[in-house]
Amino acid sequence: MKFDVVVIGAGPGGEKCSQYLAKGGKKVCLIEKNENHIGGTCLNEGCIPAKLFLESVGSLGKRKYLESLGLSMQDVSFDLTTLKEKKTALLNQIRKGATDSISKAGVEMVFGSTSFVDENSVKVGEQIIKADKFVIATGSIHRPHPLLEIDKKQIISSDEVFELEKIPKSILIVGGGAIGCEFATFFNSLGVNVHIAEFTPNLVPAEDEDVAKTLERELKRKGIKITLNANVTNYTKNENSVMIDMQTPRGAVQNSYEFVLVSIGRAPNTKNIGLENANIKSDRGFITVDKNLKTSSPNIYAIGDVVPTPALAHMAYHEARVVANNMLNDKKIEPSKVVPFVTFSHPQVASVGLNEKTLKEQNIEYEVIKSFFKSSSKAKIKGDDGGFIKLLCEKDSGVILGCAMIGNDTTELIHEILIAINANLTKNDLKDMIFAHPTLSESIWSMLQ
Repeated sequence: MKFDVVVIGAGPGGEKCSQYLAKGGKKVCLIEKNENHIGGTCLNEGCIPAKLFLESVGSLGKRKYLESLGLSMQDVSFDLTTLKEKKTALLNQIRKGATDSISKAGVEMVFGSTSFVDENSVKVGEQIIKADKFVIATGSIHRPHPLLEIDKKQIISSDEVFELEKIPKSILIVGGGAIGCEFATFFNSLGVNVHIAEFTPNLVPAEDEDVAKTLERELKRKGIKITLNANVTNYTKNENSVMIDMQTPRGAVQNSYEFVLVSIGRAPNTKNIGLENANIKSDRGFITVDKNLKTSSPNIYAIGDVVPTPALAHMAYHEARVVANNMLNDKKIEPSKVVPFVTFSHPQVASVGLNEKTLKEQNIEYEVIKSFFKSSSKAKIKGDDGGFIKLLCEKDSGVILGCAMIGNDTTELIHEILIAINANLTKNDLKDMIFAHPTLSESIWSMLQ
């Protein structure tokens, strides 16, 4: 079989890239390991089911406030089986939509494990498929812990969370990044005794320290135990629990948990796909690419979690468009560096553009403008006025360079600043606009008055 382009991996990046190319007139083959994994990690074990689980318990954290408004919540109950059924139905619905879109675009799909034979062909099962160009979009896998071994029973990854048969009484979450904090929110809302152990000095280590400290304070206020600079040194599995030995700034500690969730990030899924056969260079598993996402092999591109850019579904979507454009058009484009980061914990965390650490490293003079949701009427109406918005502007020009937010719906609000940065707006441009009242968005306007 011969194609113009073969795309390996039907996750967010591969799915979109194959459609863009097919609509652009290319004969395209999209390869995925099996039909049930269309949509990749994001759809099947990541973004979508995680946010559904969080949505299911969203009102529980506001129970006292809702009751103060006159709403009775005396008979609230939670059925994990129902949630899992809803999750399966939702994923099937989205997966079918993706499959239909791929088919309508004229993309041919092939299923099976894939590896490069050489720079011009791949092997899928016993079948050899040739192409003029290739796009690698094989995504990522759970980063293995150096000590804790996933057994899918007592020591689990985020994959197994969605298949739990019961809600545990206690859980240790190893890793305080975005995923760890999101699952901490979910379990805490259901009354689980939650403990986060983070190896670094802060939760969500990619965010500014003031954001991380505010998140830490708010999660502790909800009853979540947090240990920073923590290192798991040993563990023992018993019949109904896992005994964990941990080194902390206060010395060695030992605690028992019903479950341990390992959430220390993702690693590129590039093993066993024959990179060396196609002369594709890599570094610590990440495929080396140039500014146009082209690998060391001139006819092969790579996008998504396999390249050293932010491992986010929306980044993969963007890189898919970049690669498709560069294959179809003479005018080449480069990936944008203005990428929003969002964490769906409670409170939510979001950021975009440059942070304070980067601005200091680059010796850029900047101004910090901060607004606290305690002054927001809409935040008070929603019963949650914690957190803040921090705008970072160039000192002389007032050009908006970055923003960090923590609090109510910040995963939505951050896109206003995303647009402002891309449009090269200044703080005065925002100041002169009219924001509706009462809204959370007007906090951006009021902080500039």
